[in-house]
Amino acid sequence: MTQQPRLLPQLHRIYVSALCLLFSLTSIAAQEDYKVGLVLSGGGARGYAHIGALQVLEEAGVRIDYIGGTSMGSIVGGLYAAGYSADTLEVMLRETDIMAELQDAISRENRTIYEKLYNEHYLLNVSLKNFALQLPAALSDGQRIRDLFTHWTAGVHGIRDFSKLPIPFLCIGTNIETGEAIVIENGLLPDAMRASAALPGVLSPHKMNGYVMTDGGVSNNYPAEEIKNKGMDFVIGLTVEQDPYAAADINSLDKLLLQIAFFQATKRNLEQYEITDIDIKPDLGEYTQLSFDAVEDLIEAGRKAATAQLDTLRAIAALQRERPAKQETSIPKSLNAPVVEISGNNDLSRGQVLSFFEGNLPGKLSWVDFRKYVVALFATGRYTHIDYDFEPIEGSEDEVKLSIRLEESNDFGQQLRLGLHYDQVYRANILFGLTFADFLVNNSLATVDLVGGNRFRYRADYRVNRINGMAFGLRSQLHFADVAFDLDEPMTTDGLVFDQLDFRFSDISAELYWDIRQTSNSFTGIAAEFKYYGTLSDQVSSTGGSREFPLMRDLYFVPRAYLLYDKLDSQNFPMRGFSIDAEARLARNLTDPDFQRNDWAANFDLETKFLFPVSSNFSAGFYGTVGFFADKSSLPFRYYLGSNNANLMNNFKAFPSLELGRASGNNLLMGQLFGRLKLGSHHFTAAAHVARLGFDEDLPTSVDRELLAAARVTYGFSSPLGPIELTFAQGNEGGQLYFNLGYWF
Repeated sequence: MTQQPRLLPQLHRIYVSALCLLFSLTSIAAQEDYKVGLVLSGGGARGYAHIGALQVLEEAGVRIDYIGGTSMGSIVGGLYAAGYSADTLEVMLRETDIMAELQDAISRENRTIYEKLYNEHYLLNVSLKNFALQLPAALSDGQRIRDLFTHWTAGVHGIRDFSKLPIPFLCIGTNIETGEAIVIENGLLPDAMRASAALPGVLSPHKMNGYVMTDGGVSNNYPAEEIKNKGMDFVIGLTVEQDPYAAADINSLDKLLLQIAFFQATKRNLEQYEITDIDIKPDLGEYTQLSFDAVEDLIEAGRKAATAQLDTLRAIAALQRERPAKQETSIPKSLNAPVVEISGNNDLSRGQVLSFFEGNLPGKLSWVDFRKYVVALFATGRYTHIDYDFEPIEGSEDEVKLSIRLEESNDFGQQLRLGLHYDQVYRANILFGLTFADFLVNNSLATVDLVGGNRFRYRADYRVNRINGMAFGLRSQLHFADVAFDLDEPMTTDGLVFDQLDFRFSDISAELYWDIRQTSNSFTGIAAEFKYYGTLSDQVSSTGGSREFPLMRDLYFVPRAYLLYDKLDSQNFPMRGFSIDAEARLARNLTDPDFQRNDWAANFDLETKFLFPVSSNFSAGFYGTVGFFADKSSLPFRYYLGSNNANLMNNFKAFPSLELGRASGNNLLMGQLFGRLKLGSHHFTAAAHVARLGFDEDLPTSVDRELLAAARVTYGFSSPLGPIELTFAQGNEGGQLYFNLGYWF
């Protein structure tokens, strides 16, 4: 990184500042008080150094009478002005994943159970509007960061004139139309911080006070003059700006955006340096605006730079009146909103919007839950912003009227989705998906997934969400499985000898379903399904049929009840949480010649998975499944074991070390113990599997032992193309090596 040749001007400034300071300190005795202003520059993650410097200012006893900040300086300055101490700010920022907040990252926990089940296998989502491609204005809409600021500043939310804050405050934004610097001194404090920190290309511009603003660092990254003009006798500046990159160092998009965003302000910054009486510039080395993981080093650098001027800071403090006892602000724990107003909900009703808050609004709830529900509503993609404001209810100590303002997304409505996957069962596949929101009725979702590969598959779903967690819809899908069965005795056909037969099980289903209750983690419902189930084999067909291996093309009616609970932290490599998948079904063959006998097959199936974190990067887990028929069995729901696939139809179950479907039976008891080590994006898993099958002598199986056992080791990597897995498994029926690439679908 190049350094600007400013040594001589700096020496001159130091000399002049020293004379000014000496004059000020000798003549100030006649003054009634000595007012000190503080300027905090922008600099992204480098702004963590502000906190260390503030800690030293507090130790020196300096009373800050006005704060001005830009970008990250507006965030630290705004929170400090709201009444937080420097030590509290350090704790707050250490405990917050700022990068996740900046990126509007939505954890799996905040997504609906429907998204967890069906929307986690897409590699790429492209928003469509009138079938035209829509490109985002930035990497993030800034919903979560503004929401975070609102939570942190809730204690001073009613103060709209920033000069009335515990410490008067101003910050700088940039008018995106003219490039003019906008001094923000009133409005909502979280909006001011959000607008000032709208880094171009990273956070979208923010509307406030009649302006659409981007990062204040573009126009004025060091508002010293603005603070001096507030009547300050002495101005302390903390600058964490990064020197411009050399051309050879601009090798990524983030560096290019940062270079463009700030080089225009260089001249203005040099003018502002002349106004401050002390400039504290920490040595931040090669840390960049995005080094949010270097909190400790950056804070320490700020402390070190301020400590170097500790004697001067103490001399300044000695000329100030004694500071009144400060009542420090604390992060509020709950929000009590018996009155809720909602605006901007053109497509969803009030009840549908409030359903995302799971019955807790209107009412009292924790801020943690409130933020979680806001993120869940934002995760639908329906809104670019969900802003909220609140004001006290007269005559009440803690009750407020909550106003939620929704801004609908121009991109919402249609999406094209793509996916890629490879495994040894389905081979190479590509997924094309189309989704249509609010199709026919509001708060509905129509989805069509088409999978092309060695065999065509599809899934189509039309779903209508209702209030109180209910939903109903119509779903259809086509699936298949290719299974080879070993023969006890070779079969001869047209001079060819077979020692195994290859079968294709084809499954086409259509069902009406009713999710009686859904939450962010669970489904509970009932469904009525019609299923075509065919067993096909070219080898058997060429012989004219087989009594032992009959070919079938049957239609079934399958009413069922289901419960799905998923609180795993990740679909592919979970490290904590648990899931439950339970289903009870009745199956009746409608094409059976004995149809009038009213024979039903009753099947019950339960799968569970539990993960227990042992340390920050190691978890122990258990997977178990039990399934059985109450009396007679039904072919579509017979149990088949084999492969390591995570996308199998009906009662096919993964069991590494076997080929798909090699072991089958009418009831199943299966368990797995495993340990998983996570090192960054790398995952290492070791597991032991055991299964017990109950057999039906009338149906084929290649493995007739009741007890199966296997051990496996898996290396997994979270790549931009989805999870990559390499697995070796060895059991009492042989071994297999598996390779999987991409999300399962």
